[in-house]
Amino acid sequence: MKLIIFLAFASVLISGLQSIFHKHHKKLRINEECNCLHGGTCLHYGIYRKSYRCICPVGYGGKDCEKDLFARCYNGTGYEYRGTASKTRVHDECLNWDSPVVRNHQVNAHMKDALKLGIGKHNYCRNPNNRLKPWCYFNGPNGVARMFCKIHKCEEHENTESTCGRRQQKLYKIVGGVNSPVQSQPWIATLYQIIRRNRNEQRYMCGASLIHPCWVLTAAHCFPDSEFPEPRDYAIVLGKSQLYEEHEYKEQRFLVERIVRHWDFSDKTGSLNNDIALLKIRSESGQCAFMTEHVQTVCLPSADLKLKDGTHCEIAGFGKEIFESSTFSETLKSTTVQLISQDICQLPDYYGKLINNNMFCAGDPEWKVDACKGDSGGPLICQHNGKMVLYGIISWGDNCAKRNKPGVYTRMTNYIQWIQDNMAEANNVGSDSIPK
Repeated sequence: MKLIIFLAFASVLISGLQSIFHKHHKKLRINEECNCLHGGTCLHYGIYRKSYRCICPVGYGGKDCEKDLFARCYNGTGYEYRGTASKTRVHDECLNWDSPVVRNHQVNAHMKDALKLGIGKHNYCRNPNNRLKPWCYFNGPNGVARMFCKIHKCEEHENTESTCGRRQQKLYKIVGGVNSPVQSQPWIATLYQIIRRNRNEQRYMCGASLIHPCWVLTAAHCFPDSEFPEPRDYAIVLGKSQLYEEHEYKEQRFLVERIVRHWDFSDKTGSLNNDIALLKIRSESGQCAFMTEHVQTVCLPSADLKLKDGTHCEIAGFGKEIFESSTFSETLKSTTVQLISQDICQLPDYYGKLINNNMFCAGDPEWKVDACKGDSGGPLICQHNGKMVLYGIISWGDNCAKRNKPGVYTRMTNYIQWIQDNMAEANNVGSDSIPK
């Protein structure tokens, strides 16, 4: 009799354990389900593989690769728009789709197929119900309301031409310059060296310029220790206004994947010849830069562009404010300089034979403003055909703002083919992808 009771109890216990196992197994399978969109790859991690993250293809981001990082306009009604615009047409900030205040509205992050419709834990404009254009919820005067977003239709957006060399603000006034918000120089990049022996400390090295979402240009002499610098020893930050402060909402941080220093760079003559280097960048998740008001690409000039002597151009950077200073500028500075004729720059009172055709000079007629140590690698940009063009790279000079010793710059027009060839060789972009 006891045996029968024991067997019956065991049967009930086993049945209960099986029920628990099946429930747990079912839950585990649900947890393991991946929702990576736009061709993202699922990577499981954590105990029992209950969690996952998506490795997103270039141009997409977010937990499930639901954000199109490069989208700057919408097609049709915007039903498939997955960009990051998040303001109404009157500039009100959109509410999150998962906000409690929109829970009772028909469209929210808890509705069926929300993820596939582009809705989630964010406030980006969407058009899940196929209205006239992307819209969002916002806090109106009488409570939560809906409004169309401030975003262009693609066929109406600047005739779909390249948006390189555009910026939200223009503020001038480096030696003699004034503080400038990064929106006035959104292509400016900062190059850091990673000091691994000191807990991966990042030491500021040089300026640089974003010429493509995946590529920046800087000076070859920014890598002085080796003919073949190790990419993993460097990092790039975009969208930075304060050198020693971080602002996550506007800054983008990248690893350096590839360094191409010009094969014929030389400093043996007392000047820096072929002072140019090309860096390929990627984030820790493998993505390139995405465009915002704080981050934009600058245009490259055509190889035959020749600007007139005396043309006003801009320089920007975090370099020393006076030559004798022991520290770099804490804030981004910019100023204007004028292009100086090659004949004048090659006079004995200037730089004489140190100047060759791979370089040019630019300075201030009153010798009050100039680039300085720490600005190296940064941009000299000039306006041409309504866009800002990277006409030179800050390279070298005798002291800073010294009479008859203007700043010397790498002549960009001599290196367009070199840039195109090396970008194409990387197999990720072709030469026809470079903004001009």
